[in-house]
Amino acid sequence: MRKTYMVVVVLVLVAIVGNHLTSASSGRAVSPEDFAGACAPCGAPCPSKK
Repeated sequence: MRKTYMVVVVLVLVAIVGNHLTSASSGRAVSPEDFAGACAPCGAPCPSKK
């Protein structure tokens, strides 16, 4: 019975990793230069620079 549970867990992990690797990406990687001059992590501009 223990082997059955181990096989099920391994299959679930393989399915999760496979789904992650085959899913579409967001288009491009985000670099720190994208947020230059931003105060917030979301990239919002600083109110003092307006």
